[in-house]
Amino acid sequence: MSGDHGERGSAESDEDRMLRTGLEVSPLSPEAMSRIRAATEAEWRANIRRAPRRWLRYAAAAGFFAVALLGGWYVMGPAGRTDHGELAAHLVRFEAPGVLEEHLLRADTALNEGSVLRSGRSYEVSGQALINLEGGGTLRLAPGSEIEIVAKDDFRLEKGEMYVDIPPDMGASSTFIARTAAGQFHHVGTQFALAVIETGTRLRVREGSVHWLAAGGESTVKAGTEVVFSNGVKAAERPLAPSGKEWDWTAQTTPDFEIDNRPLEEFLEWVARESGRTLVLADDQARKQAATIRMHGSVHGLTPMQALSAVMATTELRYDLPDGQIRVSFASETPRRR
Repeated sequence: MSGDHGERGSAESDEDRMLRTGLEVSPLSPEAMSRIRAATEAEWRANIRRAPRRWLRYAAAAGFFAVALLGGWYVMGPAGRTDHGELAAHLVRFEAPGVLEEHLLRADTALNEGSVLRSGRSYEVSGQALINLEGGGTLRLAPGSEIEIVAKDDFRLEKGEMYVDIPPDMGASSTFIARTAAGQFHHVGTQFALAVIETGTRLRVREGSVHWLAAGGESTVKAGTEVVFSNGVKAAERPLAPSGKEWDWTAQTTPDFEIDNRPLEEFLEWVARESGRTLVLADDQARKQAATIRMHGSVHGLTPMQALSAVMATTELRYDLPDGQIRVSFASETPRRR
């Protein structure tokens, strides 16, 4: 009896050792840890929206360590590569203190001019910023804005205000969508501003039109209109001049216009569109000179109206600003500036 018991005890000890050995996990390599971090971050971004950042980071970190304790489980894309997201945009320039790419499990990354923005990522803008969209057009972000890039042509505004400029000549080639809690906003060859405010979402359409789509309804908002959405429905609507002071902030991050060796008329049309005004060439001489004068130099760093003043000072033409217009005339005509 005692001999049989000793044999069973010895056999059980061997099994215990085998079990302990099988459960031992080797330390994860830096590469594996990086893959776990990326996969966990992507999963949390896909499933949790608008949570407080500090809480979200703690929760994601807890999930990360739980995954690590399970022995190095991680999710990878095809051929063993992690998914870094689609190329969605490039950061053209920004004001201090800058733009941050947000991360759940490590410190946020400060971006430089020319940095690539990708889907599946979130960004915080501390100073105004200008972004070139990969699908065409530009995006301007006001200070204090936060965005999430859902897909290449699909941006969610979480906080602040953004100005979308999709030139009319792009037509159906651009499928850009802006989102807020109020729903989806589809451009129709347009310039528009979208803001997250205390009462909901504010849409201002400057050019073209915007199609709004949500569970509570849908409608097309035309140029010259401001609409406030609350709880998924239209709460207020009013007319809005495309050259009003409400648009002034967008002039601080206007895309550069290269004037060197270009016709004056092209520059005047650019200023008119950027300022929400209609260009009027008041006489034959003004029309002739606008078509034939070739400009030289640069207007980088100037707002459109500052550039207009600088360029027109080098010509024999004059301009004035009646309501909603840029009126250009020959120098012999007395200007009526406002």
